[in-house]
Amino acid sequence: MHKIYKLTCIVFILLFALAQEADAQDRRRKRQYRNQNSRVSQFRGSKLAFANAKQYITLGASINALNYFGDIAPKSGILSTDISYTRPGIGISSSVRLGSTISLRAGFMYGRLSSNDYEVADPGDDQAIYRYARNLQFRNDIKELSIVGVYDIFANPYSVIMRLNFTPYIFAGVSAFHHNPKGLVPSEAVLHPGETLVPPQAGEWVSLKDLRTEGKSYSNFNFSIPVGAGVRFRVSQVLDLEAEVGYRFLFTDYLDDVSTDYVDKGTLGSDLAKIMSDRSLEPVDAISGENRFDALVDSEFINTNNLPAYTGADGQEYVHLRGYGQPGAKRGDPNDSDIFITTTIRAVFMIGPSPFTRSGFRPR
Repeated sequence: MHKIYKLTCIVFILLFALAQEADAQDRRRKRQYRNQNSRVSQFRGSKLAFANAKQYITLGASINALNYFGDIAPKSGILSTDISYTRPGIGISSSVRLGSTISLRAGFMYGRLSSNDYEVADPGDDQAIYRYARNLQFRNDIKELSIVGVYDIFANPYSVIMRLNFTPYIFAGVSAFHHNPKGLVPSEAVLHPGETLVPPQAGEWVSLKDLRTEGKSYSNFNFSIPVGAGVRFRVSQVLDLEAEVGYRFLFTDYLDDVSTDYVDKGTLGSDLAKIMSDRSLEPVDAISGENRFDALVDSEFINTNNLPAYTGADGQEYVHLRGYGQPGAKRGDPNDSDIFITTTIRAVFMIGPSPFTRSGFRPR
């Protein structure tokens, strides 16, 4: 109860501080707006074109950091991730100022997501050993187009020249993206009792969607709902700097090619599909080349002795680690769709008046 009281007090203090800052900025802008008309009139060319416009357009360029949350994460928690698997991205955007607090922003982003059971799951943790033994991994290049509405916490009823020095903001919208999860083919694999295979594609990143590793098909195109918050700093008359964090709530659970259960390997179309479907018996991690079986032998939860086998639909015997690889065994969790987070630093350049201004539309 004491912790809740302290947290409540902190929230109210922060809200009061934000309100005071907003009021202070508004008073300063009113004084500047009254006193600097003569200075604004001195600007020439493109600056004069939008000096008195309350609506304006911008262009932005960003660098991004992407983090993935899904089935190939350290644990099953919704915000479980491994920071070492943060991957870079880049983006461009353009926004239109529609009023004192509202903007509309369109953007394109390219970035990579990645994870690896061997690296992110701790074999010494009884909540993570299942994922370590499963030994799945992926990388996925994301190409996203988005449209979001941006709401500034501090209103700016003045022109672009008189915009605020600082304001926090929130945003929400919709995006469409293309993705294609890939996996790294191991140097050797075990499918049948007493037999080790050397895949001809060893060392290559191959599309997992085409292999249908869970016997299902899914689209390379999907939609998401981007939501988030950020802060904007005025750097100069024509440049702002933004820092924001955005969540992408997806409508697919196949960002990592993992969602439901293992299927009968005898129903899959190729040896490569069978190998990439069940990777629990690989002796080394395909990415690092490190031995992974020692940790399994030492684990009290995983039995690597007397490996069982089953007869597949094609009449062949398939060996597997107990609890993995056989039809119906859990491979992923279909109850929660994947999520990814973007952390963004964006440079925003003031370009000129909004086309809505020229058409006669005015903000209230």
